[in-house]
Amino acid sequence: MDAIHDDVAEFALLLTRLKERTDRSYAALARRLDMNASTLHRYCAGEAVPLDFTGIERFAALCGASPGERVELHRRWILAVAARQRSRSSDARRTPTPHDA
Repeated sequence: MDAIHDDVAEFALLLTRLKERTDRSYAALARRLDMNASTLHRYCAGEAVPLDFTGIERFAALCGASPGERVELHRRWILAVAARQRSRSSDARRTPTPHDA
């Protein structure tokens, strides 16, 4: 696994650990966060990374994250967002343009 996927996976793992300690479903948490349950699930599965930290910060509070966990979550989110941006820019470089054909 490369650094891009590692950063996203570490962020998702931290989210999942926080979610698991609540004993609440994705749907129950998402309702409290005013978010779609499938969106929250994609974040926890590492399939998506939110562009804004506000919802994640609220998620951490709802899950009872300590101040240290919140700092670590924010750090992991920054790394995951940067990783996704690197991934998109490298994908764009690999996509042939009409002139390449």
